[in-house]
Amino acid sequence: MTHYNGSVPETKRKPDWRDTAACADQDPERWFPNPGNVAAVKDAKAACFGCPVMYQCAQGALTRGEEAGVWGGLSEGQRVTIRKKYRVSQLDAPGIVRRAVNEALHYELNPLETLRDVWEKHTHDLPGGHIGWSGPSGSFSFRGIPTTPKQLAFLLDRGHKAVGIVRRTCEVVECVNPRHMLDNEERCRQKADEERALIAALEAPLAS
Repeated sequence: MTHYNGSVPETKRKPDWRDTAACADQDPERWFPNPGNVAAVKDAKAACFGCPVMYQCAQGALTRGEEAGVWGGLSEGQRVTIRKKYRVSQLDAPGIVRRAVNEALHYELNPLETLRDVWEKHTHDLPGGHIGWSGPSGSFSFRGIPTTPKQLAFLLDRGHKAVGIVRRTCEVVECVNPRHMLDNEERCRQKADEERALIAALEAPLAS
């Protein structure tokens, strides 16, 4: 479904930064891909990353509250995250917008950085064998794919993505030690093992 109605202003607007945008004179549909179409979203973002007015575009979308499409390299979810972090009045300041955009797109604008690099850069040892996290709090975007510190820890340790929610098994709230985490699949397997062990313990006296 298209988000562009093809309408044009009745009077010609004054020249501004939009005239030098990478999307000028191109099909607007390219920047309104289905959010689930990862390849199309990446294609739109790639054009934005080489655009000389990327930050102005992002600022306009953020202050207008644009919900659909890729604007200034930001996906729909990334704009929501920024708007939750900053007040609308703050987004009037170009410096704040530039910082917010760079934070949101950091891992996409630095493609040589790997997930292992992110882990090494933002983790530190804690007493008792725990591991702390000093990177972005909550969910962050790595090359356009949202992840969390716990999901990152699980992926690097197990070699595959977590199934469902990753939960800590220790009491240290800030711990991201993957050995102190279980996903839904592992929790179910652990519960089944515990139930089998309990049944075996109850049946042992009867067998003797």
